[in-house]
Amino acid sequence: MKHIALAAVIVLNGCATQPSGSQSSAAAPAPAALPASTAATGDKDPEIKVGVAYTTKFTNGSYLKEVPEEVFIVRPKNTQNNVAAQVALNMFMFALGGGLAVNGFDKGDLKGDKLDDVKDRKHVRNPVSTDYIGKLSKEINAALQARAELKPGAFKNSVMVAGGSSTLIYESLTGDEANLYKMNTELTIYKRKEDAGLFTFNPFVEVSCNRVSEKALPLEDWAKDDYVMVQQWVDETLDQCSKKVVGALPDLLAS
Repeated sequence: MKHIALAAVIVLNGCATQPSGSQSSAAAPAPAALPASTAATGDKDPEIKVGVAYTTKFTNGSYLKEVPEEVFIVRPKNTQNNVAAQVALNMFMFALGGGLAVNGFDKGDLKGDKLDDVKDRKHVRNPVSTDYIGKLSKEINAALQARAELKPGAFKNSVMVAGGSSTLIYESLTGDEANLYKMNTELTIYKRKEDAGLFTFNPFVEVSCNRVSEKALPLEDWAKDDYVMVQQWVDETLDQCSKKVVGALPDLLAS
């Protein structure tokens, strides 16, 4: 009887494990998903890309307090107001017996004011943190795909676009040059080295795109045609920066 019962159990178990239509496909393991970069290309190597991102922080530890969205203007009054505030602070500190509060500054460090006499604000728009990031990313990665020597492997560190403030800055506090202005752009592109560690002396590779206009012009010239010259300056500066960065890719991506 035990043999008969055992045979029945074996037969029942065999029936329970027989594949039948949809049950077998449900029980089969799902195929491993291909990475997005290789799913459409089959056996081809995955497309290697490097990220591009915006930041207000520079490699020396300094940073912008806010993202520059427009071109600002620094007039003589901005420096005068800053000096007056510094004098007032020194008087206050002296009255408290704390000594002088030394706080040196450069006119290029001043934020300045918005340009209010503009009808079309696209002429004073600063696209560094928005449109320019996408444009630079396309140019960098297009060069990356075209040059095999720039692709040692996957990149874990992004190319960082830092700062990008553009400002009209007065030439002199007094005299005829007080109404002359130069355009000034402060923009740095950098990337942390892939092999950088805690004790790496210089963990970043930088490309400076800082630029100052060669000639100081009357503010009326910059303001002509609703500040279209300002827009042209910004566009030209960013185009030059892109070319400079692409040319520096062997160093920027090498390590």
